[in-house]
Amino acid sequence: MSKTFIQPAGMAEAIGPFSRAVLIDKHLHIAGTTALSHISGDYYKRALPDTIEEQTRLTLENIKMCVEAAGGTMRDIYKVVIQLKNPSEYQRMNAVRAQYFKDEPPISTCYQANLMRDDILVEIEAVAYLPNA
Repeated sequence: MSKTFIQPAGMAEAIGPFSRAVLIDKHLHIAGTTALSHISGDYYKRALPDTIEEQTRLTLENIKMCVEAAGGTMRDIYKVVIQLKNPSEYQRMNAVRAQYFKDEPPISTCYQANLMRDDILVEIEAVAYLPNA
């Protein structure tokens, strides 16, 4: 078994003792990611967009950065786990997510969650299969 830790260029260091992503053989595991994951500096002072649409877009762009750093594409993602602050925003979040997973969307689980900051509306973790890894 091979294990490679992935820290994409352009992503801030993790705020705790964890890795952004780990490639184990051909499976890429991407840690819970938010719209803040690409911004450096004090975690509690980083600026964050107000809307679920913009936070979802930035979160998925950060996930895209991770999967591309490992040599994959968003089409390689086969599972996502979503933590959503407000279930009432589920459809609006999904409208943005659908733009990133057009054909053959990944399996998905969504939970309502209290996230690390009151203004974080969504956090997503993902798993991808990278056949050429």
